[in-house]
Amino acid sequence: MHVIYAVTTCSERAYRALFADTPQKPAFQSQKYHRLLIEGLAAHTKVDVVASLPLNRSLMTENKVSLPSEQEGGAAYHYVTAYRNPLRKILSGAWQVYTMVSALAQPDSVVFVDCLNCTTAFLAQLAARKKGCRCVGIITDLPDMLDYNRLYRHLTNKVIARCTDYVLLTEQMNSRVNPDGKPHVILEGHADIAMAKEHPSLSRKRSPRACLYAGSVQKIYGLETLVQGFRLADLPDTQLLIYGPGDYVEELKRIDDPRIVYGGMLLSSEIVGKEMEAALLVNPRPTDAEYVKYSFPSKTMEYMASGTPVLTTNLPGMPREYLPYVNLIEEETPQGIANALKKVLAQSDEALMEQGLRARRFVLEQRNNLVQAKKILTMLESTERI
Repeated sequence: MHVIYAVTTCSERAYRALFADTPQKPAFQSQKYHRLLIEGLAAHTKVDVVASLPLNRSLMTENKVSLPSEQEGGAAYHYVTAYRNPLRKILSGAWQVYTMVSALAQPDSVVFVDCLNCTTAFLAQLAARKKGCRCVGIITDLPDMLDYNRLYRHLTNKVIARCTDYVLLTEQMNSRVNPDGKPHVILEGHADIAMAKEHPSLSRKRSPRACLYAGSVQKIYGLETLVQGFRLADLPDTQLLIYGPGDYVEELKRIDDPRIVYGGMLLSSEIVGKEMEAALLVNPRPTDAEYVKYSFPSKTMEYMASGTPVLTTNLPGMPREYLPYVNLIEEETPQGIANALKKVLAQSDEALMEQGLRARRFVLEQRNNLVQAKKILTMLESTERI
């Protein structure tokens, strides 16, 4: 099988070259999700990536950015030239995606698309249909649950409907996007197999203890509640470290409390290093919103792979087999978070370390990107296109 993966991303090498010294960076969780899946697929079969660069006008200092093709993680990256002019970027990018996918497609090719990037996905899908290839839609959120305008939601749903196969985060998603029962696989995410080479050390997690959150710093994701809960907990010799972009950042910066530190946006590898040094990793995402049933935060996998214990809300999209490996926030209020923080951090450093290592073994052995990618390929090999 030959995989053509059309997505807005770039290699880790290119990402560093483009964004290492910039204060603004594209959403690293999305970049990491696709890069790990690409590497997982490439461990089993040939992969060509048709990569639209994650650049917008504010991130470009030149009128055009063009990168040569390269190999990384076993995959070949073929880059779409990005233009600073918005109209030229859209029209030229669309044409480049279509022609690249068409040129790469062979009788045994399967085209993978990120459905939430509907321009790239639509053109790659057209090329796949022209060549008679299956088109696998990767759906990490439902467009109807996102802050898209009506036209963009409509177009994204059209792209989803025209896929022949799906990679979905939760079983609840399948009932929403796949009424015809097309072949699909449920993958809540994937941990980075390369993390197995890292060796968490207890000495890195000592004084002051750090509770850490990395991701979208949005109020709707419970960040304000987390900060309020941390302050109520009044934990001695403990900091709250927060990394990422979002609508709560400016308010967070104004909080006059030296124990609460906003660290900005870092490269993915830098975030992983911070996670391994922390005493506890927190995800306060509320569970009462409708969209939560259809999502599984990729940070959960990243957190668990770090070897640092995790405190999270009981997300409805989280498979039950994860529960023995995480600590749960029982009450999603500032006081509930304060209680959960105090309960977890009352344990010894050694007990916390052992808990983190159990979770790490689980995801690195059973949910790594090579294992998860193989599930997709097995689904494709065992089913016929509808």
